[in-house]
Amino acid sequence: MSMVRIQIALGILLTIIGLLVVAWVGVNEPKRLEESTLNWEARRIEYGAELFERNCITCHGMDAQGVPGLAPPLNSRELLEQRAAEMGWPGDAFGYIVKTVEGGRLISSRPDQYVGNMPKGDMAMPPWGEQFGGPLTQFDIENIALFLLNFEEFTPEQQAMIEAAQQTETGGEEAAGGGEASLEERAIQILINNGCGGCHTMQDVAGMAGTVGPELTNIGAVAANRIADPNYTGEATTPEEYILEAIVNPNAYVVEGFPANVMPQNFGETLSEEDINTLVEYLSSRK
Repeated sequence: MSMVRIQIALGILLTIIGLLVVAWVGVNEPKRLEESTLNWEARRIEYGAELFERNCITCHGMDAQGVPGLAPPLNSRELLEQRAAEMGWPGDAFGYIVKTVEGGRLISSRPDQYVGNMPKGDMAMPPWGEQFGGPLTQFDIENIALFLLNFEEFTPEQQAMIEAAQQTETGGEEAAGGGEASLEERAIQILINNGCGGCHTMQDVAGMAGTVGPELTNIGAVAANRIADPNYTGEATTPEEYILEAIVNPNAYVVEGFPANVMPQNFGETLSEEDINTLVEYLSSRK
């Protein structure tokens, strides 16, 4: 009889323990699921960032800051939502990004501002979705969309660039010490403001890490060698003239191994004469 009582007591105890475990799981499961979902979304955003860097920075620049004259910035959720509304998209910004990336654009929707990836070709942005012959799966493109929509606000570095550009426009840019900005400071700010880091590298300049265009680290010395090359097709006779030509007429000579028609053709119009002279003087001094 005592053995039966022990078994009953043990059964009751195990039942109570089981109920407590179920209750504990029930209380904590929503939090666990939420954390798991957030971790999964974070991994997808990280993967989307990797995909963007491999496939999109040629036109849209590092950190999706855009390349003036070529392709627009994408690093603002508000901007993307506004753009979707402007285009009459009936859904949310996520769907707008996915469909735009999938199918590309035959023509630029803002040709006065952005010529797109193929200014003399058949389309402004090629289709990236595999159903249209592109290299990316639906999952890949959704991850890119999640990455772009993760830009809630500008980073401190981007905000500093915006503020510096605004100061330049009003003629109020000054060096950190309160005096007039140096040639190097002014030139680097012009390069950053115009998205040059999305295509070109300058090893000692933050934000200049692109690989689509030729490296500019020692361009003052390299320019002289390019002019002397029998394959040179431009009209420059000095490094200064070469750099000026590369800015205002980039297709006059395209460095071997790099594509033509990627660098905006209108910097001679969009940049002031002062900015162009600043760039020529600074870049030609880099040797």
